[in-house]
Amino acid sequence: MKPIQILYLIDDLWSSRGGSEQHLLWLLNNIPDSEFDKHFVIFSTLWRQEPEIMEHQPLVLGERYGATCRSWLRRIFALARLIRERQINIIQAFSPMGELAAVLATRLSLCGQVIGNRRDCGYDRRFKYRVINRLSRMFRTKYIANSEAARQAAFRHDGTPLESITVIRNPVAADRIQKGLRNPLKREELPIPEKARQGKIIGMVASVRPIKDYASLIRAANIVLKKIPDTWFLCVGESLEEHQKELQHLANELGIAEQIIWYGGIDNPLTIIPNFDVAVLSSHSESFSNSVLEYAAAERPIVVSDVGGLGEIVENNQTGFVVPPQNPQALAEKILYLLENPELGKILGKNAKELALEKYDEAKILNQYRNYYKEMGIRK
Repeated sequence: MKPIQILYLIDDLWSSRGGSEQHLLWLLNNIPDSEFDKHFVIFSTLWRQEPEIMEHQPLVLGERYGATCRSWLRRIFALARLIRERQINIIQAFSPMGELAAVLATRLSLCGQVIGNRRDCGYDRRFKYRVINRLSRMFRTKYIANSEAARQAAFRHDGTPLESITVIRNPVAADRIQKGLRNPLKREELPIPEKARQGKIIGMVASVRPIKDYASLIRAANIVLKKIPDTWFLCVGESLEEHQKELQHLANELGIAEQIIWYGGIDNPLTIIPNFDVAVLSSHSESFSNSVLEYAAAERPIVVSDVGGLGEIVENNQTGFVVPPQNPQALAEKILYLLENPELGKILGKNAKELALEKYDEAKILNQYRNYYKEMGIRK
């Protein structure tokens, strides 16, 4: 049987560390070559030539035709030619502008079924994205959501028909888990102050930007430190510089700046997650979180805000705690409870790992994608 031709498309690619980028690379690495021919196109710009990205030999249309507004139509026509020449069956878009480019290119080429991603719960409501979503629906685009919460948000905010959205959740990526947990950094190896290595570590893995609500974590830290002073808050993720400055100012005002550690971004946070006494995600909007899956895989006790699909990963009182969003008091109370009851934390961490490996097993998720792609390819 002739392999199904799949083209993975993203507009700009900044790094391999973001959730969507990780998922795109996971598909490129794991969808079987025996059943599918995979093509990888970056519509505009590749900002960092990382080895993990470059091994898939992406075609960067912005390099060939320019990445400005003037070159936009040239890139659309080039994409349409590529779709037609290679008889692409499926174009899966990983960004709003990529989705628009895919929709227009498939109309020009008269070839291919577009699959859009619904990986947020409506936090970015810019006008241009609402327009793209409406245009996309007009051409009977299909969608993959990574949580039921994201599926419902697409219907609620954009009117996307629920029957056009299939939920396929992110996997516990076995290779990434094994690489991270095989040789994790020991406490004494962490590049943090010596005093922090001796105390309790509350960790959060998330980019430092407003949606992740580090402000609530810092305010919760102020409450925790009044009761357990020897506690340190490790913030792991790439930063928006201006936003981090605002957060540092907040920590200074509260008098706790020394105990907030800005660790920066790393390729595989699983090398340090085992050092967290409590793992936290305080986002005020989230569809599904790779970080929380990785907390679970590392058997950490978890506290997350009750937004989007986080409650689909963390079962309250069974695998961790779910607290109201933007509520530092509630967040602090659960952090303190886990610090004061470490044996309970071990039980919750073990439960979290068992649930994650069973519910989000890589082979199961991969099989869902294979079946979905085959259905789309045959339907087209």
